[in-house]
Amino acid sequence: MIFGVLPQKKNQYALRILGNCGEFTSEELLRLSELTAKFGNGKITATSRGTFELNGVSESELEPAIEAVQAAKLRLGGTGATVRAVVACKGTDCRKGMFDVHAFACRLDKEFYGIDVPKKFKIGVFGCLNSLGKAMAQDIGVMPSFTEPGKFEIYIGGLLGNRPVQGKHIPVPLKEEMVADAIRYVLDIYKTNGIYPQRLRTVLDDKKELWQEINYYFKSLAK
Repeated sequence: MIFGVLPQKKNQYALRILGNCGEFTSEELLRLSELTAKFGNGKITATSRGTFELNGVSESELEPAIEAVQAAKLRLGGTGATVRAVVACKGTDCRKGMFDVHAFACRLDKEFYGIDVPKKFKIGVFGCLNSLGKAMAQDIGVMPSFTEPGKFEIYIGGLLGNRPVQGKHIPVPLKEEMVADAIRYVLDIYKTNGIYPQRLRTVLDDKKELWQEINYYFKSLAK
């Protein structure tokens, strides 16, 4: 299946459109609306990861719709066995946000989005303790530190779906510049030890020594 295309019922398809870590310009939304009216069923679905899906594209219109999305300079993707688009809360503008969440998430998205992995891999960046549950639902969730201002807490191995599991807290607060190194290390572990269709949490729980390796690495970063 083409990247960013999702099969639907009645032999139809949806096109998943990515924004800039959940943000879309008014011009992008207008272009998406026009394409939905032309190629889809006139309905756009918002997803939990800040993307939009253009619904109801027939098989005969699929290729022209994809070409039109690309011509409109909209970002088609966010499917398959890859690192998915990084999700960010509204902490940049929210009064409770403790740092520039969107800018941080965009830096991570630029580095990690689209990397091939055994199944899929979700990263989330959140701006305050009110989003603790969301951070714990990611393969890697990033939040401001509870104990050390200016640093970040990391949660690893969260899952939603039909077998929800809370991500484990790694009790080593990291400076912002260390977070990408930590994610890179966890991704390398996943790619080295995982096979399709395993998610990160399954890999880590099957080889529990990997949890210890992650803890050791985080401690080395924090020194």
